[in-house]
Amino acid sequence: MKPGGERQAVLEAEGLSLRFGAVHALRSVSLRVAEGQIHAVIGPNGAGKSSLLNCLSGFYRPQGGSVRFRGEDVSAHSPHRRAALGIGRTFQGIQTYPSMTARENILSGFHCRMKTGFLGALFYWGAVRREEEEFSAKAETIIDFLELEEMRHAVVGDMSYGYRKRVDLGRALALEPKVLIMDEPMAGMSTEEKGDLARFILDIREGLGIPVVLVEHDMEVVMAISDQVTVVDFGEVIATGTPAEVSADPRVVNAYLGGADG
Repeated sequence: MKPGGERQAVLEAEGLSLRFGAVHALRSVSLRVAEGQIHAVIGPNGAGKSSLLNCLSGFYRPQGGSVRFRGEDVSAHSPHRRAALGIGRTFQGIQTYPSMTARENILSGFHCRMKTGFLGALFYWGAVRREEEEFSAKAETIIDFLELEEMRHAVVGDMSYGYRKRVDLGRALALEPKVLIMDEPMAGMSTEEKGDLARFILDIREGLGIPVVLVEHDMEVVMAISDQVTVVDFGEVIATGTPAEVSADPRVVNAYLGGADG
C-alpha cells in the first residue's frame, strides 16, 4: 500500500487507442486496477469492453497508449509472456480440453511454470518427479478451492456448463496469476451457477489475494461484488467509481443502466 493509504496499482492502462480501419474500438481509455480489488468494466454491447481486455492481455496491440503490470511496461509483450509474468485470463467461451478430466485440465495450466525440459521429462529425472509432485499438489488445492472434489476424475465434456466453467477457471488459477482478467464469466449460467461463481470470485480476491478485472452484463452481480467500476460507451470511459457512484451517474444511466441492456 502506498503512503497515505492508497493501494498499489497491479495493472494499469493509460490512453489506450485501438482502431480497426475506420472503426475506433477504444479512444484514449485508461484503467487502474489496485491490489485486492475487483474492478468491473461495464457498458453496452459493442462499447469496447472485450477490446480493452484483449489489449490488457496482449491479444490486441493498440495504436496508442501503454499497459503497465506491477510498474513494468508490458505494452510490447506477447500474450504468453504476459501470462508468464502473472496476467491470467479467462474468455467468454470455455477453453478446456473436453476429452480430458477436470484434474488433467487443471494440470495443463501449469505448463508455463515448468522448469524442466524435454530431456528431463524423457528420462524422468528427480527434478521432473519433484516438479510433477508439486504441480499435482497445487492442482488438488485448486480442486478443493473450486469445490470440484467429486468431479476431479470426470471427463470435462460430460460435465454441466457450470462445472466446465469452474474447470476453465481452475486452469487460469494454475497459471498462479497476480491479476485475473475475466470476460463475461457468467454468460449462459443459471441463477444458482452465477451465485456460485460470484462466491468464487470473492474468494479469489479475499482468500488468494488476487485482484480481478471483470467484464460482466449481470448488473446485480457487478454491483454486489465489485469495489470499483469503469463504464465504457462507444470506446470511451464515461465514468469510474464505486458501484454506488457509477449507478447514480446520469451519463451511466442514459448510456447503459437505464437502457434496454440494463
